[in-house]
Amino acid sequence: MSALKTLGIGAIVALIGIMIYLWGHSDGRSGKPPGLADVSYAAPKEWSPTKASPSHEVYYPGTEDLKPDEMRVIACGSGMPMPRLKQAAACFLIELGNGDKFIFDMGTGSMARLYALGIPLDYLDKVFLTHLHADHMGDLPAFFIYGPQNNRSVPLRIWGPGGGGTRPEWGTKAAMDSMLDMWAWMTGTLVGTIDTRSMNLEVTEYDWSKINGVIYEDNGVVIRSIPAVHFEQSASFILEWNGLKLAFSGDTLPNKWWIEHTQGVDLSIHESIFMPDTAVTKWKFSGQEALNAVTTIHANPAFFGKVMAMTRPKHAVAYHFQNDFDTLPATIRAVEQVYDGPVDYAQDFMVWNLTKDGVRTRIAVPNPEYYPTPPLQEKQIMTGGDRYQTPDWVLDGFPDEMDAVARKIYDDFNKEHGTEYQFQLKK
Repeated sequence: MSALKTLGIGAIVALIGIMIYLWGHSDGRSGKPPGLADVSYAAPKEWSPTKASPSHEVYYPGTEDLKPDEMRVIACGSGMPMPRLKQAAACFLIELGNGDKFIFDMGTGSMARLYALGIPLDYLDKVFLTHLHADHMGDLPAFFIYGPQNNRSVPLRIWGPGGGGTRPEWGTKAAMDSMLDMWAWMTGTLVGTIDTRSMNLEVTEYDWSKINGVIYEDNGVVIRSIPAVHFEQSASFILEWNGLKLAFSGDTLPNKWWIEHTQGVDLSIHESIFMPDTAVTKWKFSGQEALNAVTTIHANPAFFGKVMAMTRPKHAVAYHFQNDFDTLPATIRAVEQVYDGPVDYAQDFMVWNLTKDGVRTRIAVPNPEYYPTPPLQEKQIMTGGDRYQTPDWVLDGFPDEMDAVARKIYDDFNKEHGTEYQFQLKK
């Protein structure tokens, strides 16, 4: 009886072995897996050992045409007020296929990231501010004043909040007037030395309290604002162009205006700062500080997830938090408890290409050794008045022995370039 039992077990084992073999070798000889027996591999012809790659998993700024119906969005600041090399504060660049470019917020640290994209500054002349906290507009003063040195030749155009019952001295116009006063010495001393046409501001103060009010309309682009729940004089933006719709929260708690007006947008960029425990651990806040920050002033990941679940965008972006290996998992868990749609957790230089067919997410590889792009207009050195003259007694500090050195520099330059410039320290 035992021999028969052993024989039976052996037969079963042999049968199982044959079945496993045939499962992995569909014809019993060639070793082709099931379902692939008649499929042959063909190497893609577009790849070459000497030509450029036919596609890139990353975005190299300045190397791709923007299609007429396409929108490109680049995170030039995804972080917080706490300065760090890894993330600048809030700033998003929106590029449209009609040639328009818009900067939404310009927080501290973001200017260098904008420059690293290698875009002529004459194209980056439209800046929209959701509110006047430094982590949303702190780099604007430097971006403005360094226009001449970086070959901007057009005025900088600013849209920022005001009105709505807020004190006039808190508004954007007052802030920009103060900025110009701050730079009075620098703007005054540069006159006649460098092209200073870019040292002009055009400020539009929009009423932040208006609900879905149009604050910009030109060239097929409409930008609306809705109030944000983040102190007074704070707003969120909704940009529409060519059938595409983008929403940018700035800083805000969940609110009824966002939920009503951002339903089904193509790209929903909304803040999602830490949960309170992470704020205590990472920011060294007290428990009360952490709870206040993430539940009464800002949207935390649980709030973010619920807002996305209520608005169902085609693609969501969570930003305004320190995105690290040890903070991201908790953020994702909180979001996924209430929302199952596509979400990107923003990093600096994350890029989104939008068309009516969908959204593609990549990372940009910028140039860390940026130099200014060429001017798009002929230089006008004397624009703005006569050259400023440093007082003679200060210039008298220039040693006489340096005159010969300076003249040689001019002589060499003139010989090389066929010019006739003359060294002139004083008028």
